[in-house]
Amino acid sequence: MENLARYIIRASFSQERMQYLDEEGEVVYKSKDGKDAKVSPALEWLAAMCSHIPNRGEQMVKYYGYYSNVSRGKRHKKGLDDAIPCIMET
Repeated sequence: MENLARYIIRASFSQERMQYLDEEGEVVYKSKDGKDAKVSPALEWLAAMCSHIPNRGEQMVKYYGYYSNVSRGKRHKKGLDDAIPCIMET
């Protein structure tokens, strides 16, 4: 349940485009342009959302460059891990 909560907090889908029909027990999800809509039973919708949750210890996002583990480790060893990167020279 904790993994589900973390996943939902990140807003991987737009709540504005989702509508729950209480009487029918269905979820309507509209496309970005608003022309198409997919209607699913609520439990199927929940199952589809849960299928995207990574297993414990599994990483879904890869970090490159400044935010990679190697770069962060090097900054930590040098004591620069609290430094804020500057885009423009002052």
